[in-house]
Amino acid sequence: MSATTTVPCPPAPGRVPVLGHVPALLLRPLSFFESIRTRDPLVRLGFGSFGLYLANDPALVHRIQVDTDAFERGRFFEVLAGHFGNPPIATDGAAHRHQRRTLQPGFSRTSVRDHAQAIVEEAERRFAAWQPGVPVQADEEMSDFVAAVVLRSLFSADLPPAVVRDIRHTLGLISGKLFTGTVFPEALTSLPTPANRRFKAAMDRFHAVIDALIQDRRAEPGSVPDVLDILLKATHPDTGRPFTDHEIRGEFLILVFAALETTSTSLTWAVFETAIRPKVQQRLYDEARSVLDETLRLHASMLSTRRARHDVVLAGTLVPAGSEVGYSPRAMHRNPATYTDPHLFDPDRTEFGPGQAPPSGAYFPWGLGAHRCVGEHLAAVTMTVALAALAARWQLRIAPGARIRVAKSSLPHPSSLPLLVTPRG
Repeated sequence: MSATTTVPCPPAPGRVPVLGHVPALLLRPLSFFESIRTRDPLVRLGFGSFGLYLANDPALVHRIQVDTDAFERGRFFEVLAGHFGNPPIATDGAAHRHQRRTLQPGFSRTSVRDHAQAIVEEAERRFAAWQPGVPVQADEEMSDFVAAVVLRSLFSADLPPAVVRDIRHTLGLISGKLFTGTVFPEALTSLPTPANRRFKAAMDRFHAVIDALIQDRRAEPGSVPDVLDILLKATHPDTGRPFTDHEIRGEFLILVFAALETTSTSLTWAVFETAIRPKVQQRLYDEARSVLDETLRLHASMLSTRRARHDVVLAGTLVPAGSEVGYSPRAMHRNPATYTDPHLFDPDRTEFGPGQAPPSGAYFPWGLGAHRCVGEHLAAVTMTVALAALAARWQLRIAPGARIRVAKSSLPHPSSLPLLVTPRG
């Protein structure tokens, strides 16, 4: 094939007339992206009028994330940012780079190290309150723990438990809307249904809480050196104009969402995986990070998208400018071409030798390239500390009779995780 020759992009399996892949997605939402993985590195998906090129090849996934000249943030990020007022950190190009540099000191290894002792104390205090034989709602406990760490570490906020629970509930609603908002027409996801009205009311309450925190801090500027203080001092790179309260709120909201929702979900999955495997609990006691890495591999998000800035050739297919191009972290992390028995939770994986890493684009729990997660170090330390603290104090098991269901959202998570704990001897 010559350099100028391109080939048609094959459709993903399961397409039906008019509706495209909508029926297949609705029938098996959790396994859909794995079910359409073929030998073709790039396939075409259709959800009614919305089309998407889906990359199945790790090298393509890597390129889509790191080649910012060819790809910008796509529909997924537009839906996410739209819930938070389109803050600069959710944009592309110079505005994103400027805001990332502005925020970086609040997420640096030094900053996280400064908060490490407080994270340890919060974990020990919270988990010491558990009682043998008394059921523990682990999903709620992990979310409360992560919320306390995130709000205190980044924003020096110590909110009442009821307010924190309301924030967590609202973030869960946003997560549930992300996936449907990406693949289904906006007209279907913005109807004035009771659920959408409840969502708006929850967002209004969330906004009121954040606005009050901003106003309190403006009354005492520079009193606490945290991320909120950084936002209050931030300016627009093109005009030098300070951020408005509305813009600060948007940055605040999206940072809380990214830090709290993903970290608490991953931590809950790690607790689940260890609770059903006593031998892994000993491994958790010895080395929490390997358990965390395997959790992040197995329980990744469903879909992420980019948009082609100009015509670009992927795997021999001409992708026109403006096209949506996506990849499924969940499917890539469970690819049998990369991982032996990919659905098995195994912290002792041996596919790659000592010091070797998976191929580029095969494992990316924090993302790749310019949009790699700015809060990676805080999230990793928070989860590792929590797992180590649990393993040092408790043996875990799922409460008898409990049925663990997976809530369907952009980042699938256990809808409930009741545990019984026994003191470690």
